[in-house]
Parts: sequence; structure tokens; C-alpha cells
Amino acid sequence: MSVDNPQDALTDNLPPDPTGSAPRVAMRIEQLAQRVVDLQETLEHRERQIDAMSRTSNALFSHSSVDDMIRETLHLAIEVLDAEAGSLLLHNPANETLVFRQVIGPAAATLTGFVMPVTQGIAGSVFRTGKPDLTQKVHERPDFNATVDEATGFHTESMMTVPVKRAEAAPIGVMQVLNSQRVFDGRDLEVLEVLCAQAASAIENARLAQEARKAVMVSVIGDISHDIKNMLTPIQSGVLTLRPFLDDLFVDLDEICSKCPQADETARKIGEAADAVRHDYGWILENALDAAERVQTRTREIADAVKGELSTPIFEEADLNITAADVARSLRPVAANAQIAIPLELDLKLPLAQFDRKQMYNALYNLVNNAIPETPPGGSVTIRTRALEPDSDTLVVEVQDTGGGIPEHVRKLLFTDDAISTKPGGTGLGTRIVAGVVRRHRGTITVESKEGEGSKFSIRLPLHQPD
Repeated sequence: MSVDNPQDALTDNLPPDPTGSAPRVAMRIEQLAQRVVDLQETLEHRERQIDAMSRTSNALFSHSSVDDMIRETLHLAIEVLDAEAGSLLLHNPANETLVFRQVIGPAAATLTGFVMPVTQGIAGSVFRTGKPDLTQKVHERPDFNATVDEATGFHTESMMTVPVKRAEAAPIGVMQVLNSQRVFDGRDLEVLEVLCAQAASAIENARLAQEARKAVMVSVIGDISHDIKNMLTPIQSGVLTLRPFLDDLFVDLDEICSKCPQADETARKIGEAADAVRHDYGWILENALDAAERVQTRTREIADAVKGELSTPIFEEADLNITAADVARSLRPVAANAQIAIPLELDLKLPLAQFDRKQMYNALYNLVNNAIPETPPGGSVTIRTRALEPDSDTLVVEVQDTGGGIPEHVRKLLFTDDAISTKPGGTGLGTRIVAGVVRRHRGTITVESKEGEGSKFSIRLPLHQPD
């Protein structure tokens, strides 16, 4: 609805003025014209709301990924409200923080993944109270958290902050829209509230769907784990049975050959044939048993990670160099098919440490296995160990690749429950397994990465674990 000239539209139907006063007539015309203008603005605002709701519904429910939904909502909010930038923060109940899950604007690279307590800033206040906030000059607010601007170099002038929540429900996060090209008003705040309410419903629906898929996955993995154990049991039993048979066989052969004349050609050939097997069958059978056990352990580790359960480590004093070498030996055939090298740079003076050998093997295996498909042919994935200072109680193991690097928004979520994968169909489960192992060993893990130049994962472990 639009009116080109409100005064012309009103003069024909204006009721008579008993005083006949022209100024009073003009004043009444002006008042009625203003009412028409206000009505027109209200209608335009409602049209913006309806348009935003329609576009949000179409966009949100066309995505199954929570991150895609969040980003689409944020894009729409910034576009509809003519803003410069925006962010959507989700609540992490584990540590009572707000995490910048999606950021659009000049500070996106720095701010994505940034964590702040729910007790800080305007965002924290809006999250705790569930009430929206509109501020034209944020730097005049005593509760404005200037840390974010200082960390990013972005200058916030005006800001709308709205809780992301369904009606009558507790907030799951907040959305902030910054620096409008025009002055924010209460109607803009209403539009943003509509967007956030829809986003909250879509996010929670997506989370419920993910939980349902997770429950199915847990059940399937549990069945697979049981099947794998059943399939490997005959192999393990066969190897354990075969070993003493072969031991007895070679004892009998030696005894038979010792009774033959020294020049007997048949005895010589039997001895040569036996020697070809004698020196290798032991380690071949041990490797088969070890591989079967690692398959079972890795399957249990995946099932535990999906269920969110933590396996208690069995600490023993061991050599991390041996574990690193075992991982390299296991994955070198895979790497060779991809024309990638797995060099070892092991500190020969590395002290023994207390760790769970199976869990640490799985952690390093995941890091190297994840790096191989991200590294181009001719590249390398290096496993490196080193002690820090001579008197330090810490050692370091690193996995460094020459791949394409990790995008910043992915890197910031690594080793968290929100970890995502850059590989088609990837789940980010491998990095969660690594994080769980390191955490249970009272260690830390960090990653340095630059797109186009590769990545380096560094795990620091204490030499001694508490009794």
C-alpha cells in the first residue's frame, strides 16, 4: 500500500470545521496525513516481517546441517535489516559459555569460535534474561564487552541483540546484528525476533534429528563391534592354536634331520625349506594377533566416542617412539597408494612416559589417517617426537603434513563436540576421539595451520600420571 500525496487523499472527505478556521483545518489535515504515513510505515514493516518469515522458512528447512541453517539465518537478518555485520552465538551448557558459531562481516576470520562467559557483555545479559536489546551507541553502555572489538579490530556503533529461542522456551543462544545503514528501531527488533524464533525451532529440530541419527548409529556400531569380535575370534583362536603346532613341527623336523646322514640331499632340502618359514612365522603370527586386537580396540573406541563414553586409560610406563613407529608401519601401505611418505623424526633420548599404549596408538593413527587424504601426491605426513627441557615433565608428539591446510572456521571447532569435517560425508568423529584420549591423559593438543601450507598437530603429555 502506498499514498503519493496523503493530503490530497484526505481533503475530499474531511469533516466540516465548525469554527471555519483555515489554520485548524490545515493542522487536522497534517495530523491525518501523518497517521497515513505511520500506517504506511507499519504496513511496510509487516511486509518485511512476512517476507523475512517466508524466506527464513524456505531457507532453514532446506538445510539439514545446523551450521548451514545458522549461517542462512544470519545472512537474511543482515540483508533484511541493512546491517554491516552479524553473529550468532550458541550456548555451551558444559562450561556456561557463549560460542560465536557463525560470524559474517570483516571480523569473521578472527571471531568465529571465540568463547565468552554467559556472565559478560550485552550478549550474556540478553541470553540470561531472554529479553532483546537495542543499543544505538554501544560504547556508552557499561555492560558492553569491548574485548571482542579489541580482539578483532572491528568498531561496533549500533547493535541489536536478540535471544534465539522459541516462545516460552529458554534461549539456546543469541543473535547480534551490528551497524545498520539506517537507524535501528523497535520494528527492526521485532523482525529480528521473528527470525530468531524461527531459527531456534529449526536448530532444535535439526538437533533432535541428529540425536535420532546418533542413536541409530550407536546401535549399528554396537552391532558391528559385536560382529567384528565374533569374526575375529576364530582368527585369534586359530593363530594361538597354530603357534604351538608349528613349534612342535620344527622340533620334530630338526630331530629327523639330525638323524639323517650329513650328505643326505633330501634332509638338506627339508632343512632349507623349514628355515624359510622358521625365521618368519613367529612375527607373522604375532602381527596377526596384534592387528586383530587393534581392530577390536579401534571399533570400541569409535563406539565409545559416538556414545560420548570415556574409556578409562590403563597407564603403563612405555616408549612413545615405539607407538609412533607402529602407527607409521600400519599406515605406510595406505600412504604409498596415495604416493605419500610417512617419515619418522624420533628423539632417541625421549624418556619413558606413563600412557595407555592402545589409546595413544588410536589417537596418532587418527591424526595420520586423517592427514593422508588431505595431502597431495608427493607430499608427506611426518610423525615427530621430542622432549622439552631436560628437567621437564612433558614430552611432545607431532603430526605434520604438507597438505592444503584447515579453514579457520573448521580449525576453531576441532577437538570440540561441534567439530566438523571438510571431507564429503565426514563426521569429525576422528578428532573427537583424539581429544578424548589426550584429555584422559591430562595432556593438551594444539594445531597450527595455514591454508595451502599444511597443518601441524602437537600433543603434549606429562611423563607421569597421578596414582
